Order: sequence, then C-alpha cells, then structure tokens
Amino acid sequence: MTMKKSNILGIFVGLFLGLVTVLGMSLFIFINLKFNSVYYAQHIPHKEGTEPDVIMLMENMGWAYTPEIDGVSYDDDGMYAITRNKGTKTSILGLSGDTLYFSSASGDGYLLNHDLSIQTAFDKRYHKIKYNQRKVLKEIRETVQPVIDAQPKPLINLQWLFNLIYQSRFN
Repeated sequence: MTMKKSNILGIFVGLFLGLVTVLGMSLFIFINLKFNSVYYAQHIPHKEGTEPDVIMLMENMGWAYTPEIDGVSYDDDGMYAITRNKGTKTSILGLSGDTLYFSSASGDGYLLNHDLSIQTAFDKRYHKIKYNQRKVLKEIRETVQPVIDAQPKPLINLQWLFNLIYQSRFN
C-alpha cells in the first residue's frame, strides 16, 4: 500500500514540476518577445510599405527599451507617445487605443491605421489637407529612428518565433 502512495506522490510531483517548467518557459518567451519586439521587427521579412519596427515600437512601448536620447522624450501615462525636438521643430508620434496620431514638425496632424496608412490629415486649424504619404512616413521614421537604432540585441534570440507569429501581419 505504501508503494502505491509513493508512486502517486511521485507522479503528482513530476506533473507539478513539468507544469512549472512549461509555465516558466512560456512566461520567458512572452517577455522576450515583448521586450525585443522592435529588434525582431527590424529583421522580419516584410512587404514594401509596411513599417513593422515603427508599429512594434508604438504597440510595445511600455515593454521596449526607451533610452535617454537627447531631444527625445516619452509619454506613457495613458497614451504612448514619442516626442522628438529638433531645434525649434517638434514632432510627436502617439498611440491611444487603436489610433496612431502623428503631429509633424510643420504642425500638420495625421490619424493613421495600425499599418501606418493615413486615415485623415489636417492642418493647425483642423482643416482637411492633401498630403504626400511617403513624405509623412519619412517624417515619422525620422521621429522614432533614434529609439529604434538604440534597441539592444536580445541575449536569447527568438527571431524565428517572432517571424512565425507576425509574418502574416507584415506581408
């Protein structure tokens, strides 16, 4: 009878240790993918016109590395935003809920989809304006590029897993 109890106890201990191991690995993978999402997004194969690194930076700004960079500031209290001051010009890229907002150095504003396609463009007085998609994306890139360039290489690289999860989104 005692042999059965010790076998059952051994099975439970083994199952418990296995469960803890799987949960620990899952947590590590989740955290790794979140913290290093911008680095991985820089290296994911993607179709032209998509900007996975900018999108991942904004979606995971609470997780991603946001170093102190001269002329760059961050806002993460309710709305994630990156502000870049270049001389007297200021540009801001912000994310609130599902809406990306870009305020250009010229003062024009843009509401964007999650794929960075422009929904609406308006001037300082909130009148709709015509815009050049390439020019706006170039200015967005200039606003966030110092932060993207500062992303460290992951200690354990899970690029293959990131690609597997996000490949269809950026193609």
